[in-house]
Amino acid sequence: MIALSAYRQPDMLNEALEILSSGDFAPIAGGTDLIPQLRCGQQRKLLDISRLGLSFIKKDDNFIEIGAACTHSRLSSDDLIKEKLPLLFRATGLVGSWQIRNRGTVGGNIINASPCADSVPALLNYDAELVLLSQKGRRAVKLNEFTLGPYKTQIKPDELLYSIRCKKQSTPSGCSYLKLGRRQAVNISRMTLAATIAKDKNDVITNATIAGGSIFPAPSRMPEIEKMLNRQKVSYELFEDAANLAADLMIKESGVRWSTPYKKPVLIGLVQRALCEASGINAS
Repeated sequence: MIALSAYRQPDMLNEALEILSSGDFAPIAGGTDLIPQLRCGQQRKLLDISRLGLSFIKKDDNFIEIGAACTHSRLSSDDLIKEKLPLLFRATGLVGSWQIRNRGTVGGNIINASPCADSVPALLNYDAELVLLSQKGRRAVKLNEFTLGPYKTQIKPDELLYSIRCKKQSTPSGCSYLKLGRRQAVNISRMTLAATIAKDKNDVITNATIAGGSIFPAPSRMPEIEKMLNRQKVSYELFEDAANLAADLMIKESGVRWSTPYKKPVLIGLVQRALCEASGINAS
């Protein structure tokens, strides 16, 4: 049984922000995370944002802006996303099942703040910025600063996630998105890796980005690895060193747990494979 004490479905953004200003309502779009919580007895007042026009995809000279209510299926079938944000295109195509992709939204994936959120590592590679609205105004927050820990973010009770802004890539780069799970469908990630590598004509890395999910308490970029890779010539040995560093960082951040003997070699293998794939060299 769903525990629901109030439900509002405004047609205008200003009306939605007025309702949120009470601090009592939780926005809902697809509901793929929120509805199961309600079924567990968490009583909530819901603000349905499906009529607010937040499922847009826009571009300008520097950014691609994605409305918070864009579904995973929309993003995984959009030509602009495929061309300009290929990591996000791949990540959203691997979320759950097709039913979940048709309902779940990228904004909900971010706000829920699960360590295994599929879209977040991809967005982190693009230096994504979140646009938050309230009656007090608008503020922008970097995605890498937004998530404070598992299921914790810095959004305020009166704020609504309006959109996600991603920088267009200044130089062409290869990319890789890898997801590890126990099955092929309705699959909660055990670990995800997203990476991009741009290199010059001499195979020297000019810019590398890498982020992971279910590795640290929150999806995170790995600046130590990026620093190791930049200005180095592409090689399997370099990527092997980077993978071992990733494992060390995981243990340093999360400590040794019962799952470490499993996760450490898996992470090493995923990092090697992702970097090889992004740089275009044979992983074997």
